[in-house]
Amino acid sequence: MCVFVPNKRKVHSLTGRITPQLMEVAFKAVKRNRGAAGVDRVSIQMFEKNKEANLAALMRQLKDGSFRPFPLRRHYLDKGGGKFRPLGIPAVRDRVAQEVIRRLLAPIFTPLFHEASFGFIQGRNCHQACARVLQFHEEGFRFVLDADIVGFFDNLPLAIIMAAVAAEVADGNILRLIEKFLRAGVMEKGVFKPTTIGTPQGGVITPRTQWITWDFFDGAA
Repeated sequence: MCVFVPNKRKVHSLTGRITPQLMEVAFKAVKRNRGAAGVDRVSIQMFEKNKEANLAALMRQLKDGSFRPFPLRRHYLDKGGGKFRPLGIPAVRDRVAQEVIRRLLAPIFTPLFHEASFGFIQGRNCHQACARVLQFHEEGFRFVLDADIVGFFDNLPLAIIMAAVAAEVADGNILRLIEKFLRAGVMEKGVFKPTTIGTPQGGVITPRTQWITWDFFDGAA
C-alpha cells in the first residue's frame, strides 16, 4: 500500500521560480525527448529557430496567467491484437510549459511518494524495482499479485486530481495552469473534443499528475 503524507505547510511562490534559466532547461529536456508536432504543426526544429523569442513569450504567459494550451493532437498507439491506446500529442510550446511545471512540482511531491513507487520518479527505475522484487524473494515471499484497474486514470474526476495537487500547492496561478492542461481537449479528425474527465495520455505532465493522485488516494484511505 502506498502512503501519501501531506506536508503541514503548502508551497506558495512557485510562479516566481519561473526564470529564463528554467525555460531553457525545460526546452532542452523536450528537445532531448524529441516527439512529433502538435495541432499547430510546429516542430521542435521550427520552435528552436526562434527559440529566445518563443521562450520569452511563453515565460511571460506562464507568469501572468494568460497562457492557453492548444488542444492535444489525437494519435492511436497500436498495442496489438486489435487494441489501440489513445494518446494526445501536445504542441511543442505546451510540452515546454508542462516540463516547467513538472520541474517545479517534482521537489515537492517526490519525497512524499512511497519508497516502493518506481514509475516516472527521478532517480528511480525498473532495475531498482526488479531488485526490490528479488529482495522480497530472498526474504521468503513466494507469491506475486498483479492487479490493474482498467481505465483508472482515464476516468479520474478532474476535481479529485486538482485536490491532490492543491493539498501541497497553494500557488493559484500554478494550479490554474495545471487545470488548463487537464481541460485542453483533443483534436481528432478535425473535430474538437473537450476534456471533462481523466488525464490525457501522452503529455509531459500526465504521469506525474497520475502518481500524485494515486498516492493521494492511498493516503486518504
